[in-house]
Amino acid sequence: MSLKVLKVGGSIITQKEKEEPSPDLKQMERIASEISSSFSELSGLVLVHGAGSYGHPIVKRTGIHEGLKNERDKVHFAETQRLQNELNSIFTDILIENGVPAFPVQPSASAIMHGNLEEMNHEVVENLIKEDVVPVLYGVPAYDKENGCSILSGDEILPYLAEKLSAEEVLHGTNVEGIYTSDPRDNPEAKIVRKISSLDEVREYLGGSKDTDVTGGMENKVRHILESELSGKIFDASKKGNIQRALRGEEVGTHISP
Repeated sequence: MSLKVLKVGGSIITQKEKEEPSPDLKQMERIASEISSSFSELSGLVLVHGAGSYGHPIVKRTGIHEGLKNERDKVHFAETQRLQNELNSIFTDILIENGVPAFPVQPSASAIMHGNLEEMNHEVVENLIKEDVVPVLYGVPAYDKENGCSILSGDEILPYLAEKLSAEEVLHGTNVEGIYTSDPRDNPEAKIVRKISSLDEVREYLGGSKDTDVTGGMENKVRHILESELSGKIFDASKKGNIQRALRGEEVGTHISP
């Protein structure tokens, strides 16, 4: 199988409902085991993870996603980066313990934002893949040309790298099975949409995350995949076996293809 780019949401690997940084070690262990069992079947894998409780609460509390307005914001900017490094270190440690050659890559070290991601060095990621290493990137505050800081989300990193690296598929592991006609947590009659080819088809169903989320929720996930003109899936990464199924090309969740 060819190159896959997988994002695991922060709501899966952290206890996102908490205001303090709280990893979900049990989920990390399960995810690492599923990746380990599938990795040898791939020609390459790039892993991206969300921030969850390590990022969204502090960003929402401090407002740094709207730019650096004072000296205190610069401290929050730096602290949020440190927290993302900490989460990445915890996750990669567990991946390595499970035999996955997980290599931490700090995206904000080379990213240039102007509201959205303008450019980011992908060559190191490409070369790590050639060495059969798994680059592990993550959503993080990054330098912005206009405001000093904006949020480089995993939802942007995922299709950006997939396009640059000519990946076969963009895989979005979230905490729901896919795109629904309404929120299944509120409406038991909600039905899953299995295939999407344009944002207009499902715009009325999409909204921000119910959890603390400063990166735009499900609509951004769909939009970024469609704009990249790549094939993608949004699926439930909290369900045992689904990451393995997604990596092996099996049908899971909602399939997106422009």
